[in-house]
Order: sequence, then C-alpha cells, then structure tokens
Amino acid sequence: MVCTGCNATGPCSTLYRCKECWRHPPLCKKCVVTTHTGNPLHIVEEWTHERGFWKRQTLAELGMVIHLGDHGGDTCYSTVSGTREICVVNLHGIQQAYVRFCGCRMASQAPQHDHIQLLEVGLWPATWKTPRTAFSIEVLDDFRRASTQGNITAQDYMMARVRQTDGVLPKAAKDRYREFLVATRKYQFLKMCMRKGVQPSGSLVYGSLANMCPACPHIAINICQEWSTRTEDKQYLDALYHAVDGNFTQNMKDKGSDEHDLPLTLGSAYFANEHDAKQYFAAMPPPKTEASNCNKFGAMGYYGHWGSVSGLVGLSCARHMFVLPGGGVDLKVGETWAAVDFLMLSGLQNWMRLKLHISAYDINCQYRLHFYERLAAIQAKFFDEQKSSLKSVHQFSFPATRAAVGKFHEPAHKLECRLEYSFHYLPGAGQTDGEAPERIWAATTFLGLRTREMSPGHRHDTINFFHDDMNWRKTYGIAAHLTKKFCEAKRYQSESSAYLAELESEIMGSGLPADILEVWETTKRNWDQHLIDVGKPTESVPPSRRASTTLLCPYEALKSNGKKFKLRSVCLSVTLQLSLMTLHCRACLILQLSRKSSGWTDEKIAEIQEGFSKRVGVWSKAADSSLQTFVAVAMDSLSQERRVAVYKEVRTKNASLAEGTKRSRACVEDLLAVEICLPSSYPRDVQRHESVVEAAKLEKDLRQAHADDALDEVRAHPASSYGMYLHLKKAVTQKMKTRSSGPAQRIRSAVYAAADVYRRARVAMVSLGMNDADSTYRPLKKQDLKAFVVREEDRRLGDSKNLKQSWIWGDLTFVNNDLSEGVKTHIIGHLRVHWCRTKARAERWEEEMELVKTEMTRTIRFFAFYAHLWERRADESSDGGSASYARK
Repeated sequence: MVCTGCNATGPCSTLYRCKECWRHPPLCKKCVVTTHTGNPLHIVEEWTHERGFWKRQTLAELGMVIHLGDHGGDTCYSTVSGTREICVVNLHGIQQAYVRFCGCRMASQAPQHDHIQLLEVGLWPATWKTPRTAFSIEVLDDFRRASTQGNITAQDYMMARVRQTDGVLPKAAKDRYREFLVATRKYQFLKMCMRKGVQPSGSLVYGSLANMCPACPHIAINICQEWSTRTEDKQYLDALYHAVDGNFTQNMKDKGSDEHDLPLTLGSAYFANEHDAKQYFAAMPPPKTEASNCNKFGAMGYYGHWGSVSGLVGLSCARHMFVLPGGGVDLKVGETWAAVDFLMLSGLQNWMRLKLHISAYDINCQYRLHFYERLAAIQAKFFDEQKSSLKSVHQFSFPATRAAVGKFHEPAHKLECRLEYSFHYLPGAGQTDGEAPERIWAATTFLGLRTREMSPGHRHDTINFFHDDMNWRKTYGIAAHLTKKFCEAKRYQSESSAYLAELESEIMGSGLPADILEVWETTKRNWDQHLIDVGKPTESVPPSRRASTTLLCPYEALKSNGKKFKLRSVCLSVTLQLSLMTLHCRACLILQLSRKSSGWTDEKIAEIQEGFSKRVGVWSKAADSSLQTFVAVAMDSLSQERRVAVYKEVRTKNASLAEGTKRSRACVEDLLAVEICLPSSYPRDVQRHESVVEAAKLEKDLRQAHADDALDEVRAHPASSYGMYLHLKKAVTQKMKTRSSGPAQRIRSAVYAAADVYRRARVAMVSLGMNDADSTYRPLKKQDLKAFVVREEDRRLGDSKNLKQSWIWGDLTFVNNDLSEGVKTHIIGHLRVHWCRTKARAERWEEEMELVKTEMTRTIRFFAFYAHLWERRADESSDGGSASYARK
C-alpha cells in the first residue's frame, strides 16, 4: 500500500488510518501526525505486513506533541518547561499525551497558568497546580447527561472508558476514577454557577444556584400587581402550593468520612444551609416517637431506619414538581417535627410575604396540630434583638396556610382526616393532588444507591446536581405542560358544571323542599370555612358524609328513653352495655374458632377460654346485682310450667348461635354453655312485667344504636371493597394479584362481620317488640351488600341497566314513594353526599381553570424578566465571553 498523503514512491511497510476522521485514507507516520495537529487525541490504527491486521495506537506513541498557546499548533520557544506527559480521558478512552505549555508573557505579566491553557483547548485539569491528568469537556458533559438521565455511576462510566481503551486487558489502562470524581464535582458546580450568572465562591447567597419554577408566584418577578389586594376567595390565585415528603432511600451509610467535607453548593441550591442545620439540630432536644391521634405512620418514627443519615425530607412545588431552594434536610431517624419545621423555615423564605400558602404533606393531620407552638419556641430560641442567629432564616412568620394530605396517601388516614385534610374539598386547591414529591422520589430512587456511599459534602452536591437537572428539564417543558393542563381543565370544567346543573335540576323537580339546596349550600359554605382554618372548633357535620348514629352511652340512653337520672337506671344501662359487649366478644370468638381452629393449639384455645371466663365473671357480678334481680321477680310471677317453658326457650335461642360452626364443636359448646341473658332473651310476657319493662326499653335503644352503627359500617366497607376490586382487576402478575387479594378479603370480612352485628341486633329488636316488617330495619341478605357508587367515574359496566338497588342505599326515585321518615332521611342524606361531592368537583375544576390561566401569565412574565436580566448583564459585561453567553 502507498501513503495517500505525501504520495511517496513505492509501497510503505507501515501505514496508519484514523477511523475518527472522514473516510480515513491510509497515511504514513509523518503524514498522520501532521494531519492531526488539530485533533491530537484521535485514536489511529497501525498496519504492518508482518502483523497483517490493524492495531490500535495513540498519536502520542507516534511522537505527537500538543503545543498549547496561540501559535497555531507550532512550538512556543518561550516555554519554561519541557514536554510533560499527561493522562487524558475523553470519549475515545484513556490515553497518554505529550504537552508543551506556552511560556509567552502577555502585557508584562507572568505566563498563563497551566490549567488555564488546558481549559482553552477543552481539557479540564484534575488539579490546578502542575496537572498530570485532564478530562475533555465532552466527556464531563457526557457523564453529566448519563448520570442525571440514566443514573450511571462514576465508577461504571469510568469502567466503560477503560474497556473502550482496552477491552482485553482493561487493567492495563491507568485508573483515574478518584480524579474523575473530583473533576466532575467541580465541573458541575461551575456549570450551575454559569447557568445562573453567579460568581463561584465559598459563601454564595441563599438559593442563588437554584432554578426557580416559572409558573409559581415570585414577588417583583412575575406575580400579579393586584396580589396584595385580592379578596380572600381569590387569594388562592397568588398562593404558593408546596408539598413536603420524606425519602428513606436517600440515606447514607454509617462509615468513616471527612466530617469537614462541605458541599461546594453550601446553602445556595436545594439543601438547607448546612451550617444552619448543624446549629439548629444541636440546639433541639433529642427526637422521640410522636404520639398520633390518627394511624401510626412510618414517617413519624414507627419504622426502622439505619445509617448515619436515615433519609431526606424535601420541599417542592406541589403543582409543577420543581424542587424549591433550601428545601432539603437530612434525617437522623423518622420525619421528626423538628426536621420538617426547619425545612419549612428554610425552604419558604422567598414566599413568606405572600398572603396564602397551600401545603401538602402525607401526615399533615398530625404535623399541623402544634405547628405554631413549635414555631414560637424556635423563634424564641434563634431570634433575638431583631436578628436571627441562623444565616439563611430571617423570617419566622408564616402566612395563612391551608393544609391537606396528598390524594394518594389520603385513604391511609382515619375518616375525620380524610374529610378535613382532603384536596377534593379544600377551597382553592384546584386539581392539585399533593403528590409531587412522590414523583420526584421515584426518579431519585436509583440515585440513592450511589449517594449512600459518598461523603456528606459530595452527597449533597450530587443530589443538588440531580435536582437542578430535573428543574431545568421541567423549565424547558413548562409551556407544553401548562397547555396540556389548560385543555384538560377546559374540558372537565365544562362537563362537571353541566352535570352539577343537571343534578340540581333533578333535585328541585323531585318533590323535595324548595329550599333544600339553599340549606345544603349554607352547610357546605360553613364546612368550607372550617376547612380553611382546620384548627377552629366547629360542630358542623361534614356535608360529604351522612350524620351517623353514635352508639349511645348509658346517660344518652336514659335521656332518649325519657327517664330521670336515677341510680337504678344507671346500673341497668351499665349492665346492659357490659352484657352486649360480652355477647359480641363471644360471637367473635365463635367465628374465629370456626375459621381458624385448625391452626390453633390446645394451649391457645385454653388461653382464649380463660380470658373469656374472666370477662364473664365481671359481667356476672354486675348482672346479679341489678338485671337478674329484676328478671327473677318477673319469673316468680309465672306458673311453674311457664317458667320451665321460658327456660327452654332461652336455651334454644343460645343454641341457635352455633349454627354453621361445624369445626371445634367442643370449644363452641363450652362458650355457649355460659348463659348471658338479656330482656330480649325472654318472651314477651316477661319483658312486659313492670320490673323488666324499663330494662327492655333500654336494651331496645342500645340495640337500635348497634344496628345503626353496623349499617354505617356495611355502607362504608362495600365502597372500599369495590375500590380494591378495581385494583385487583388491574393486577397483571400473580404476585400483584396475591398482594391485592389480601386487603380485599379483609374488607369483605369486615362487611360480613358488620352484617352479623346488624342481624343479631335486629333479632333482639324483633324480640323486644319491633315489627318484623319494619321498613327501617329490614332483613339484611347477602345480595344487599352492594356498593353505592357516588362518583360517576366509579360506575360499573352495566349499572345503567341495573335499576334494582339494595335497600341500604337511597335514590331519588324512592323519595316520592310511601316510605317511612327514617328511610326518606337516609335517602336524602346520601343524595346530599352526592350533591356535595359533585359541587366540590365542579368548584375544583373551576379553580383549576383560573389557576392555569394565572400560571400561564406568570410564566410569560418570568421568562420576560430573566430575558431582560441577561440582556442587561450582556450590556454591562466587559468580558466578551461572558457577554456572548449572556446573550445566548
């Protein structure tokens, strides 16, 4: 073969080609070096006749020397140092290069530093003094994209470069992993500074490196001029919607590390100022498990945590998923209130002057209980003589805040919390779901596998870089995001308003009182005001659920029975309550024995029987002194034959409880051998006796309360069971189906248990004189346990053809029928629920429509403000490069 560069006569024994160049013609050694003066880091291949194949070579091995400085690649004769060998990492792999630095003096000054000369040719030095390793800017940018988009670790990325260098003997390539870690950390920090137009330093201003949400309100940047004078019902348009949540995958292993390793982004990005955080937590008492009046949440410490840092609690924009500046705090255990309080103080400093905040937190029902008391204690500890001892916290006064629980976490709360902290009913919430942090954590799950191995400062920097990249990507897509939300809001706002108008028209034409909508509207308005200030006491019944009958206490039973407060009546009511509790305990034990006895040992069964015997002993002492005495008087008034017949009838009623319990018959018979007799256990002639008649009336009232509460349970659980049924239908794998079937089975069991309670109460009420054909307390059959679907989107396929409803639910078609007042009240109650939810849904979509319009306007103002800011920077800059970047 002949060299195509110098056209040398005769064949060459050794030729080279560069596959990075276009068409890579074969060249001799001199030509390949000469033609690569502008691309000295290309990888070439060598061919010899003896070898017979192309072998990988670097240009440095062929004698290539990289001359730095403005000499067009020629040698600088003023250099004060000789040729230096440098390890270069670029997109072609790892290679050695020979470099000669320029020694020319400029304007009677010293020659440019070595690292400056490397930067001018696109090489990032690993050290600033006498660098021996450099990374190309392209490889640093490539890693930044790979790590933020694909969660590639630095070790994996460098291993790929090593294998690219030599896939057969990777250990032959030089290890530059540690240098790469330092270089990428510095480079990404300077990249953040450049993007924000900030001069890098060790004490940057709070939030100066954070990328802000264009659609959120920023005073003096994009907020409406009338924001401070808006009426209360419109203040939500200028409110900050923020969400808090913890992430326990973002932990850090408990291992030796430099405690003085501070982040380069100290207090200027998405973590709270590390110095302030250390000072704050040092002054706070040790954390302890918080008491909960709702459920025991893992976030409150009812869960095991590990590592020197157990996780991270973060603050984000609830509507657009932007991470807020200063909104990250490390956790040592669970989400202690002290950590969240500091997070709120640090992350919301820029928005303290607003009139309204709308806050989402998955345990807001607990966090907000004593929030202002804790805030006052923090202010007294760190704010003295009009000055805060915390550098990043200057304001301690929060604006009015409306709190809610994210829609995904809402079902895990008790009923009261689901009503008072629901985004579905909160005025001004729009269609905010409050689950923005969950989406952020989903994207950072694999990031935690990397950061838990890092030192504290490096970990914070890496998380800040990742959050910054997320915010930038959302900035680029904010216009498309708001456009999609606007189209969605326009459609559903129209549909929900039309459906509400149709529903109200049907209500007004159904024969109900003409002012019923006004009454409901007043009740809803009062409840909405309560939701705005949850801490304000109220006696209003939430319009989103029907007022349930509370189990009567003894004193309430006496009042409802029209009796005076007498000691005899109190003793009777207490004994009846204790009797009913004992009967319920026995029924539950019989049910458990019939279902689970195959797995219970004899010792377990004996322990259960012993516990029940103790309960019976307590009841027996109370019954002997009151109820049984009155029954004995009534029995003495009967003839001997009648008394024998009564005793047989009582035993027959007790034996009926054993129907269907085929397993563990001996254990069940032992439980049934204990006679727990109430007035309903006896025939009518005993109940009508003057010594028993008061006890019979008291028991009837208590049984009626039991039946009402059991019906409420029956109505509540089928809706949940239907939701689990839909979730089970969506399961695609056997594992998902198995995990979903467990909760569904538990809900069904709860429905059947409540139905059994109702049936026992009804049998007793019939025995006490209630008409068996009573329209309020009808026989409850298995087919009656069907869900009442309130929301339109929850309708099942075929519901439009299924006109037959279960008697436990109401419908407008029943209102005009000849029904009892109790049934009518029940139907109207459910209609009220349906109207309230429909009204709330229409209001939320109307708010969403107004919010999206406002956010679009703010986004335009935000970009216009920063466009003007960068233009001004370009005009004021004396450096050509800075001015060019500002205009870009």
